[in-house]
Amino acid sequence: MKNILLVIFLLIFIFSLPFPPFIVKPNIKSEITNLESLNILIEEIENGIPLLEAWSVSRNGENFLEVSEGKIDNLDFRAIVKITKLSANSGIALAPLLRSYRNELLAKKDLKRLIEIESASAKATTTLLAVLPVLLLILAQSTGLEVLNTLRHSTISQMSLAFSITLQLLGRFWVKRIINAIQ
Repeated sequence: MKNILLVIFLLIFIFSLPFPPFIVKPNIKSEITNLESLNILIEEIENGIPLLEAWSVSRNGENFLEVSEGKIDNLDFRAIVKITKLSANSGIALAPLLRSYRNELLAKKDLKRLIEIESASAKATTTLLAVLPVLLLILAQSTGLEVLNTLRHSTISQMSLAFSITLQLLGRFWVKRIINAIQ
């Protein structure tokens, strides 16, 4: 029982560290290609090229007539298809609609970047709080304070360790929840 709490304490803090190979990075490349394709499509339409030709140029030869909304995985291109169908059905000029949608995508991209910048400090703080207790235990043990023996033989220190594990888990859960709600 005494060593189990210590092992749990160490495992929680070791596996809560953000190891770079395990961090999932967002796919920024797809956002860039979406904006580039949208810019090409707008430019081609503004230059007087018909929609079918402009679509095949912006989407590397893909035929617009064969594209159905259900088959498109990317939400941005699904919205572009809806906009072009709206334009074709109602007679609204397509280029201004696509330009306003492009501006909306750019605004979302900037907002996402600002949110990531603001949440970086909270993520760094939680990482520091996860590492700090382990570092303090190692430092105290290396100075000769016999922290491990105290944890093994004292009921109060074991209860304190269990309480600190609980608080760390609740804190990390709460911070992740706040950051996910903001994003």
